Amino acid sequence: MAQKTDRLRIWDLPVRLFHWCLVLLLCVSYFTGEAGGDWRNVHLLSGYTILTLLLFRIAWGFVGSTTARFSDFVKGPRACIHYLACLVRGRSTFEAGHNPAGGLMVIVLLLAVLTQVTAGLFSVDTDTAMVNGPLSGLLPDKWSERITKFHWFWVNVLLVLVAVHVLAAITYLVWKRQNLIGAMFTGYKPRADVVAPGGREPALRFAPAKLALSLLIAAAAIVYFIVRVGG
Repeated sequence: MAQKTDRLRIWDLPVRLFHWCLVLLLCVSYFTGEAGGDWRNVHLLSGYTILTLLLFRIAWGFVGSTTARFSDFVKGPRACIHYLACLVRGRSTFEAGHNPAGGLMVIVLLLAVLTQVTAGLFSVDTDTAMVNGPLSGLLPDKWSERITKFHWFWVNVLLVLVAVHVLAAITYLVWKRQNLIGAMFTGYKPRADVVAPGGREPALRFAPAKLALSLLIAAAAIVYFIVRVGG
């Protein structure tokens, strides 16, 4: 009989790398966007890389490891309300991957970042017109200028969503003593946070790294094609 451990593997390496690379690149995009000038090309490159990661994550959400799949954590409004009600009442809940509320936040963040990056593809450099989004030439100038304004506005929406996401993680750490941030680094969660007393361990399947690499290369190829179309 296999010996039970105090920790269970929950997050695969592709999900963890995606998460922290996205955090880093969002910071790069924000600061280079604010700086402008010679940093505009870095801003573009960061945006292309973010789009590559997003396309990979969307694909990984369908064919990746159990906890990476959308089917594992997209539960619908009723499940979210029930989970939040249990949270407020102090009732214990046990999830291997994202809880229903966290899963909803993941979808919102992915869509929000995808919206921002897509807008960036059609945006124009209103200062020098030297570094424009690769698809900006496909639209009339009036539309590109409108999308550019939206691109600047949507940054504020992203900042609010990221702040809520971070605040939720801190709240879990302080209130429920669950280190969600640490788990996203190590890939492991304490057994007590995942399995109810007397319960069974979840049957988790981890997809091969070769599949993740293949999807990442395909995503990069798609982004390269998009950039070339505009170029």
